[in-house]
Amino acid sequence: MRDVAQRAGVSMKTVSNVVNHYPHITPATRAKVEAAIAELDYRPNPGARSLRRGRCGVIALAIPDLAQLYFAGLTAAVGRAAKSRGLAVLIEQTECDAGAEELALKGLRDQLVDGILLWPTASIAPTAPSRPVVLLGDGCSDLAFDRVSFDSAPVPAVPSVDHETVANAAVGLLLDRVAGVGSPKRRHIVVSPTGAEGHLA
Repeated sequence: MRDVAQRAGVSMKTVSNVVNHYPHITPATRAKVEAAIAELDYRPNPGARSLRRGRCGVIALAIPDLAQLYFAGLTAAVGRAAKSRGLAVLIEQTECDAGAEELALKGLRDQLVDGILLWPTASIAPTAPSRPVVLLGDGCSDLAFDRVSFDSAPVPAVPSVDHETVANAAVGLLLDRVAGVGSPKRRHIVVSPTGAEGHLA
């Protein structure tokens, strides 16, 4: 990373921010760093990064039903959003079962993931997981976690909502929480066919 920083004429922190897809980097700086990465054929070492950060580079996605086209598309989009940030995704199908959703929140695989994306459908008891959680959709609105929801009817009936926008908003918000970035207040991002808008809950 030091060689990339020297080649691009920036700090190591800036290189790290580009590699980790942090948004507040000017296009010119991002282009310089990406050019240096390509010239030097730089590849981040996932093992070293995990040890340094105390993270494993895996997030969980717990959704109701992969057989539904909307959820299949969303799962693929979450996979792409995670991959672009150097992460893998562990997928859990909850089948609208309260026990399965609670298990996902309580972290049966707690040591295997850095954070959890959950589409809640059942009435589940509030819990305090040891990993960051971002809820998807409008189900179980009494759960006190960050959320990415939609400005219209239930999403499986709204194909105009872009999977990529939803996935990028959710994965980005989850990674902010994993990294401890941003306001400690709950965030709620509302996605519409025209884009995403966030606010504090």
